[in-house]
Amino acid sequence: MARIFDELVKVEGVIGGLLVGKDGLVVQSLMIEEEDAEILGAMAASTFDNIARTAERLGIGKLNDAIVGAADGSLQMREAGELVLVVICQQPYNVGEVRLAMARAARRAREDFPDF
Repeated sequence: MARIFDELVKVEGVIGGLLVGKDGLVVQSLMIEEEDAEILGAMAASTFDNIARTAERLGIGKLNDAIVGAADGSLQMREAGELVLVVICQQPYNVGEVRLAMARAARRAREDFPDF
């Protein structure tokens, strides 16, 4: 398992994650089957890009992160340089704890993949 996910796997409610290029190419995955990872990677990169462009258009600046809430959990995305960190959470989970762990993981991803 990549050190990027080391802390995230310890957070209650985290059931999977991906590190994807902004083009949707999966760089690393955690606890997700390969086919599902490819589908999620493409969807997450596209969604992140759409939200980022909307944020810029609205004049609120560069997108840092986004949360897609669902009845039993969430899909959380965070910019990590030229990559997007995607984390899947299932209830119960603490949004603040997940966000802090994601911030640290995104920092490690930028360090590990500076030229991506």
